[in-house]
Amino acid sequence: MKKIIALFTMICIMAILAVGCQKAEVKQNEETKSTTVKIIDSRGKEVEVNYPAKKIVCLLNSGLNDLYMLGAKDQVIAIDKWTYDTKDVFELTAQIDERVKNKSLPAIDKNIEEIVGMNPDVVVMWAGQEDDIKTLEDKGVKVVGIQVDNFEQVYTKMEILGKISGKENRAAEIIDYTKKELQNIKNKIKAIDESEKPSSLFVWGPSKLDIAGSNSTGDSIIKMSGAKNSAADINEEHIVAKMEQVVNWNPDFIILWNIKDLDPDDYFKDAQWSNINAIKNKAVVELPHPFYCDLWTVKYIYSVNIIAKTLYPDLFKDADIEKTKADMLKKLYNIDFK
Repeated sequence: MKKIIALFTMICIMAILAVGCQKAEVKQNEETKSTTVKIIDSRGKEVEVNYPAKKIVCLLNSGLNDLYMLGAKDQVIAIDKWTYDTKDVFELTAQIDERVKNKSLPAIDKNIEEIVGMNPDVVVMWAGQEDDIKTLEDKGVKVVGIQVDNFEQVYTKMEILGKISGKENRAAEIIDYTKKELQNIKNKIKAIDESEKPSSLFVWGPSKLDIAGSNSTGDSIIKMSGAKNSAADINEEHIVAKMEQVVNWNPDFIILWNIKDLDPDDYFKDAQWSNINAIKNKAVVELPHPFYCDLWTVKYIYSVNIIAKTLYPDLFKDADIEKTKADMLKKLYNIDFK
């Protein structure tokens, strides 16, 4: 009998602890009856916001896309100006959100007073905007700072926005889908010996020497595509290399982010680059579209597919890149883009 009582007591204690842990994640204010959730943002700061947040000001386009993928469109009350100003991005975003199409969703990047006046549950913005964050927080606005330097942080951003919007299950579903898609690529290239992988550079622009170091999404895409980053020893997100370094690295392959004023021909016409392997072999590829190839969202899987197929055409001879893109967009946004 004593054993039964002891066991029952233990079960009760465990149940109480479990409830306590849950309340630490999402809790209800007994006076206001409002529910909140605590978020650890990219600054390492704990931010407590209304749950689910019904009034989200999102000042980074990648975060806006995450919220669309999560099915939280109607919870967004203001966005960044870049989404409107970048034609390729605007045209596709307008197919997702009628308010963007009609330009009725406010773009209020640095208008602090307008942001405060909207009384948002939370503002989502880049963690590096320290002055703007401090100004907003001093005025009592909840701010979640986001930083994305690699693909693991892409998942973290999705998880954070899933918690804020109350779409945790959908966030987990998207992350699981992305990891499975990447695993399919890994399975095809896993037999390639490290010594056989081409050395590569990822170029951010605007110049031919603005490249990605090891702490970057550019580095992540190189490695996931089955190549090696020539600038891997430089632990920075974005660096301006010297031509002497490029000559020493002599990369076999060059990947360009979708850059307005820089394309592969600029390399082929530049005499300084003429003896670089990638130039001699015409192995310079530009990612085709800033929306489809977004390296700051899980859509980076499309970019990885493009580069992997370019590097290893025999291994990916059956891969239909256009179908891959269409399937990805349908899975993430649940609409058919025109």
